[in-house]
Amino acid sequence: MKEGSLSDSGPGSGAPTPPTRAPAVFRELEHARRHLGYLYEISKLLTGSTRMEHTFPEVMALATQALPLRAARLLEGVDAGGEARLERPRVTVWRTVEMTDEQPGVEDEQAAATYAYLVGLKAVESPAEAGVGLDGVEGWPLPESPTRLEPGLVTLPLVSKGRVFGALQVEADGTLEEEGLAFLDAVANQLAATLERHYALMREVRQRERAQALERVQRELLERERHALQEAREAHRRQAFLAEVGAALSSSVDYRSSLPGLARLLVPEWADCCAIDLLRQEPGGRGERIAMMAAEPPGTSLGQESFVSRALASHPWMASPVSSERLPPGHLGVERAEWSGFPSNLRLPIRVRGRTLGVLSLVAARAGRYGPADSILFEVLAHRLSALVDVTLLYQQAQEAVRWREDLLAVVSHDIKTPLMVVRMNTELLKRAARPDETEHRRLASTLKAVDQMEGLIGGLLDRARLQGMPMPLALQSLSVDGLFQQALEVLRPLIQDKNQLLTVEVGPGASHVRADGARILQVLANLVGNAIKFTPRGGTVALRARREAGQVCIAVEDSGPGIPSQDVPHLFERFWKGRGSGKLGTGLGLSIVKSIVEAHGGALRVESREGHGSTFFFSLPVAEP
Repeated sequence: MKEGSLSDSGPGSGAPTPPTRAPAVFRELEHARRHLGYLYEISKLLTGSTRMEHTFPEVMALATQALPLRAARLLEGVDAGGEARLERPRVTVWRTVEMTDEQPGVEDEQAAATYAYLVGLKAVESPAEAGVGLDGVEGWPLPESPTRLEPGLVTLPLVSKGRVFGALQVEADGTLEEEGLAFLDAVANQLAATLERHYALMREVRQRERAQALERVQRELLERERHALQEAREAHRRQAFLAEVGAALSSSVDYRSSLPGLARLLVPEWADCCAIDLLRQEPGGRGERIAMMAAEPPGTSLGQESFVSRALASHPWMASPVSSERLPPGHLGVERAEWSGFPSNLRLPIRVRGRTLGVLSLVAARAGRYGPADSILFEVLAHRLSALVDVTLLYQQAQEAVRWREDLLAVVSHDIKTPLMVVRMNTELLKRAARPDETEHRRLASTLKAVDQMEGLIGGLLDRARLQGMPMPLALQSLSVDGLFQQALEVLRPLIQDKNQLLTVEVGPGASHVRADGARILQVLANLVGNAIKFTPRGGTVALRARREAGQVCIAVEDSGPGIPSQDVPHLFERFWKGRGSGKLGTGLGLSIVKSIVEAHGGALRVESREGHGSTFFFSLPVAEP
């Protein structure tokens, strides 16, 4: 037996071991003891290992002291996180210092093929990404032991918990004996145990990192959810505030009664001090404080100076109402400012059609109380305030116009009634004192009827003023169309005779009666026929016709005057509008009054005209049975 190996006596030998064999036994025991010592050192090295790529060369350096090794290759079928990935092993290579590049070593393809056989795969990926396959190889044989004179190549599986996860391939300088193979097997077992611990640790670290990452994500999601919930609550709070503002501002058309309610909504929920100032409308007018509200902020201790008293005494916006010289500059929606002791200040201009009419000032004792969302909220509030002030001003103007109209109607009615009374009295005296001349008597009677119509018109104007825009009262009854024509023409016939005009009257079949208010329709006929006479030249013609159309009576007043320019036709029925060629004739109210009367009867008024060919006005009234 070779020196350093163990061997028993031959079979059937009962004689004691010859004394000459004792030194060989002692040498084999010494050799085994040395192997155990190296294994102990390797075990200590692996126990303190943190990175196998650094520890593996040290392990193999110790192993070369026990065995004549030239090179080694460690193949691990796991990824960087310790998870199994047999198809792509990680490779760590070690060589002795004496081994040169020209000397043969462990081949990559051979190592990969042997590893694939041990782990039970048909193909693996080599470190150079080249595929190494086992297709066509049936029953992969274990490498045969080479002769003692050739370099020895040993491949040992790395096994943990009954599964192969890697391989240790060693190239020795010569053939290894049984003791050397046992030594390498022990080294492979220690490597397998150490690597398994490392993999378990890596998996635990990876799982812990994943758990921490998941925990961070969960915290972020919870934080986002908390922020979203807070924003939703704030949005609901702002919407509720705007709803309350709408109710407060719509409680009255007059801002003097509704703006104090708004100030109560703002303090203390949105500010510690609130002031609403408006400029007087007269030129150079100073500001007027419409509403003022203040509340001491929480946290003020006894003996400490009152925040509200300081604001009312020295705050630039609170101490006195705003003036035209101290309005917010430019066109800012919300003005921000900071002063010593007053960290949070907002001022909202109240603008109406490009003019700044006032401001809403808010002051808070806490710094940073107003964020971007609050600025948007208060911009909306400023628009609503501006709309309220605008509506109030327009309402005041409308009320003033109504007062002027009532006063004007009262004065005009009173001033017209007095001369009409004189005209009536003198006409009646003349009628009684006149000679029995039929023509003179008829003229005086016509004058009295005209006075009656004027008095009826004045009464209607007074009724209209009392109603203040309410529907026109009508006394509807069945009236003869021919009778209405004759009453209207009886007053207007002297004007026709004076201008030597031809008047024709035509009432078609089925148009004998209408359901209408007689006094109002006489007013319509007097206006339309009077205009036809007025604008028709001397010697011209005026026609008054009535015919039945679709359940209504259509009345037409036609003249042979100069006609109406096409650009004037759309404005004929507007109040106080007068055509360019009308001169001083009329006030521009007649046709608008006619339109109101006809529409009050449920009819319609229209005109057809061509310049140089006269004009025709049409209006309709409901048919009535005779």
